[in-house]
Amino acid sequence: MHAVADTFAEQYDSSPEQFVGLHCGDIEGFSEAGSLGSDHVLRLPTQASPARRYTFAEALFWTLREGSADNWAQVITPEKLVDSYAGTATLIEAPFDWSTGFRVGWGRRAAADGLEGTVSYTHFRTRATSHAAGEVYSAFLGNFYVGNPDGALFGPHYRSADIDWDVDFHAIDLRARRAFAVSPSLVVRPFVGLKAAVINQSIHSKWREPIDTLLTTYKFNSATEDLRQDFWGIGPSLGVDLEIPWHTEPRYTIKFFAAPSAALMFGHWTFSDVYQNDGPTTTTIPTPTSIAIRTSPITGAATMLRGAMGVEWTQCFARATTTVRLSYEAQVWLNQMQFYSYNMGRLNNLMSLHGGVLELRIAY
Repeated sequence: MHAVADTFAEQYDSSPEQFVGLHCGDIEGFSEAGSLGSDHVLRLPTQASPARRYTFAEALFWTLREGSADNWAQVITPEKLVDSYAGTATLIEAPFDWSTGFRVGWGRRAAADGLEGTVSYTHFRTRATSHAAGEVYSAFLGNFYVGNPDGALFGPHYRSADIDWDVDFHAIDLRARRAFAVSPSLVVRPFVGLKAAVINQSIHSKWREPIDTLLTTYKFNSATEDLRQDFWGIGPSLGVDLEIPWHTEPRYTIKFFAAPSAALMFGHWTFSDVYQNDGPTTTTIPTPTSIAIRTSPITGAATMLRGAMGVEWTQCFARATTTVRLSYEAQVWLNQMQFYSYNMGRLNNLMSLHGGVLELRIAY
């Protein structure tokens, strides 16, 4: 019984999941059927494989969605008075573009126990733009106090408005993982790590032609309101990489893979909100208005969930092993957007990123 168990363990330890990071000369044996099956047998080399290093680069093609970007302004059209004030209200969204980014990293696997360490850096930047026309009301707090310093009434609404919303995303990941062959058709690589992230968001909005009311006559032509939220966080991460060999040849393998993970970080948010018009503001306020909203920083937990799945091709060469991966990845930052909104109060909205990833990895 012990001899059978040892043979079983040797076959798993030398299965194709070890191809990543190995020279082809480190692998002896092959699958006679050309794909994983009952006759699939690989043998360990007579000498232990040396420690291996590898580098990887990933091209990202992602988009972003954020709850607060679907209500940066409202277009309200009054229709008539029939017992109550009736009309239509349309929430104006700022959809983010599909944009490119990158991830680069380096890894090393120890020779003795297969323990593997990696470090990677991710950068992604995207932008959302939008235009509104009609009777446009702002969702931002600065506009509320224009011509309304005591907050007893309302600020102006406008004939048109535009927004330009930028998000700049940076992340560093340190991971330690180890492979376990659960069966010939499943390799599990659990990992623990440390994640650090910096996410900066800037919102530039422009408001044109304020509309007079029965109580207020506006004298300025246009205004801007610029908001900024800067976040940094750091904390532990954990997850697992799952690999399913699909087709095996002596010098290449094809696998399916999935990689769920999560991180819980100590996070810090800072905010700014500045409104400025080209004045004079109203008939009773003969000067331009400048308003700065002072919002205290927030310190708290920041939670991130991530998932990826795709297909991998690993090809062995004389001096290196090359791996190409094509996958879909999604990240959800549960409480990322937290600035103060006029009509929604303190926000606690999630931010999600998702899209395609193309990776090239070279082990040497």
